Amino acid sequence: MIPSPVNRGFSLEVFMALAAGAIGGAIFYSLHIPLPWMLGSMIVVAIGAASGAPFKRSMTLRRVMLIVMGLLLGSFFDGETLSHLGTWSALAVIVSLYVVAMTISSLGFFRRVGDMNLPTAYFSSTPGGLGAMTIAGEDAGGDNQLIPIAHMIRIFCVVIAVPAYLTFVLDMDLTGRSRGIAIDIINPALHDWVMWLSCAILGFFGARSIRLPFAEVLGPMLASAAVYSLEWITVPIPALITIMAQVVIGTSIGAQFANLRRGHLMRTVSASIGSTALMLIGAVLLSRWVSPLVHVDPMSLLLALVPGGLVEMSLIAISIHADTAFVGAMHIWRIFLIVLSAPLLFRLFWRRP
Repeated sequence: MIPSPVNRGFSLEVFMALAAGAIGGAIFYSLHIPLPWMLGSMIVVAIGAASGAPFKRSMTLRRVMLIVMGLLLGSFFDGETLSHLGTWSALAVIVSLYVVAMTISSLGFFRRVGDMNLPTAYFSSTPGGLGAMTIAGEDAGGDNQLIPIAHMIRIFCVVIAVPAYLTFVLDMDLTGRSRGIAIDIINPALHDWVMWLSCAILGFFGARSIRLPFAEVLGPMLASAAVYSLEWITVPIPALITIMAQVVIGTSIGAQFANLRRGHLMRTVSASIGSTALMLIGAVLLSRWVSPLVHVDPMSLLLALVPGGLVEMSLIAISIHADTAFVGAMHIWRIFLIVLSAPLLFRLFWRRP
């Protein structure tokens, strides 16, 4: 397996990566580039890592910042959210159909262009579930080097392509002066800090205790959504903290581009880029066709469909004032659908000898 640029704690390589990420974010912010702190850190660190810089990511720090992002996403739920559940359940069916269609289409793409065996191609083709698909794919006889790289390329391409599409094609402003993105001045009370800390601890450990996928985000997000919906807390998460979280997450994505052996991976990278382009085109077309029929904001539906990460797409939703709660809920459903059903469905047409 390709050596992973991971450090469980902290080291010089971790601090170097974070410093490069912070510099990249600051540069992008000064240039008014969309999602500057996440994109800037991700791109600068990815270039450095791919060029041989000794960058590593801290899994401990990444886990903490994912918890912060869970709190942020939950803060966009309110008392009216429950009234939308009926509409959201119908849209979850659309998301499900999209997941199935894109998985089938990408499967053929990875088989032909990527020249992968069936289990490797199948678990590389799902529009989500990087960690779970890598484990399930390896258990099914797939290549545990190529599956995570295929998903990593997908996430990287989506995080780059979606802001570019919204900015340059739809002429939307993502430079980020919305809540959770701008550098504003907030003075939370002690009560607010206690509530956030309680949601973080109880949400994370509660989610882990019931083996909830993506517990670092989903647990705190659900806890935060509950307290914000009940209006036990109304103050937004301080922007400086969310910026730090974006830098850490962007740096973590970029650091994964270390140790890529170009030769035998080029087919996988090419197949993943093509598969991602197919998924993005499908999301754009489906959102344009379906949104007038179900009376949903097309931008919110687009962000709910695209095969990017829950955190990354929710950050974009915040930037354009889309329905962040809806986007987050649909991505949670997508993650559950893929993690729970993909390994089971695989057994219907292929069994490991």
